[in-house]
Amino acid sequence: RGVDGWLRRTELEIEQAGIELPDPLEPDTVRVTVAPVVLFSSEQSETRHDSIWVSGSLGDDQGIDYYEFTLNGEVYRDAKGNPLQRRPPSPEQSTQFQFRERMPLQMGENRIIITAYDVDALRHSAAFPLTVLRKPPYYQTPVFYYSIVTLLVLLAGALAANLLIKRRIAFVNRYNPYIAGAPVRNPKMFFGREQLLHKIVNTLHNNSLMIYGPRRIGKTSLLHQLKQHLEQTPDREYFFVPVYIDLQGTPEQRFFAVMMHDIVDGCESHIRLPEGLRIKSGDSDYSARDFSADIKQILALLKPLSSKRLKLVMLIDEVDELNAYSERANQKLRSIFMKTFAENLVAVMSGSFIRKRWESEGSPWYNFFEEIPVDSIDRQAAEALIRQPVKGIFRYEAAAVDKIIEYSDNVPYRIQKFCVNIISHVIEARRRVITAEDVERAKAKVLESEDV
Repeated sequence: RGVDGWLRRTELEIEQAGIELPDPLEPDTVRVTVAPVVLFSSEQSETRHDSIWVSGSLGDDQGIDYYEFTLNGEVYRDAKGNPLQRRPPSPEQSTQFQFRERMPLQMGENRIIITAYDVDALRHSAAFPLTVLRKPPYYQTPVFYYSIVTLLVLLAGALAANLLIKRRIAFVNRYNPYIAGAPVRNPKMFFGREQLLHKIVNTLHNNSLMIYGPRRIGKTSLLHQLKQHLEQTPDREYFFVPVYIDLQGTPEQRFFAVMMHDIVDGCESHIRLPEGLRIKSGDSDYSARDFSADIKQILALLKPLSSKRLKLVMLIDEVDELNAYSERANQKLRSIFMKTFAENLVAVMSGSFIRKRWESEGSPWYNFFEEIPVDSIDRQAAEALIRQPVKGIFRYEAAAVDKIIEYSDNVPYRIQKFCVNIISHVIEARRRVITAEDVERAKAKVLESEDV
């Protein structure tokens, strides 16, 4: 009561004295805000790449206006040369959002600073540094060179050891890869006929062929390589089914039966042959008509195997036998190629003495075949045939190679026969180097044994 009374009396006295009281004081409110904050996703400290992704999140209690980068003391600029300034994705996301920027790096230490500015009336900014060390590529480091040198030393040692083992095994097993007499079936031993093989394949699309040349020039080997090529190399237009037919020693009365037996053997890997084939009834009295009936069935079974045009390729070797047959037998064979189903047949005939007989106007085969000669191989192919099969195991001196080529006339059969004898001799002598004297030693044995 005493205090209240005192206040009333005081107010009354002030009022009577005419004194004006000041307005009550209202304190001003000062809003204090904080600076932007950056949180890096991962502070990668070193790399071997020429650039790096700088990423993380930006935040501010009032919102971010924009942010920019400094790279190695200089403001980072865009492609047009202007300072690169990034803003929040949207006003709603200005208080917190993710950022990601690719920064180029120089070799060595790189200092990247991201500076963020907020939207306060009294603008705040904050800078956040990131240091990244760019190392040279691994292939430029000493460790890499040491590793490569070590690897090369180990590899050289392994190759040397392998070579020594190969040489020792070659002597123990009497390694001799050359072939004398038998057809060459291994493509790695077939040299100098690539262009000829390509020409034959291109001609097969529309024509039957006659390949001719001296005995032992390599015609049979060529047919075997052609068969492998057609089996292993798909053609864009044709589905080739090659079959090898050997007429050597075939009498006229068994001619069509022998042909069909070889065709059946060649097609069994493609189709299941019906029991109704006439050849399965036996060879006796097997005629050209029987052959036509059977080949027609086989072609009908082969056609559905591919959407391409079918070509049954008959690779007929030793057709010199046909010279001893009657003209009627030859006419019957030719008539088969004139039937409607013959559009799916093509023949490659090989012989030594067929060309002159078949070029006469009275021959049933006159103008029937595209003729392709088989000659000796060139020097480069001959040298490859000599050296490559024993490379790393035996070594031919240049003079030895020259003499083999001279004495063989670049005929593959003779080259291989020389090499077979020479390698057998140096294995016996426990030597690796082949000299001209070794060739001279083999000369008489090789050339005198030829019945040409």
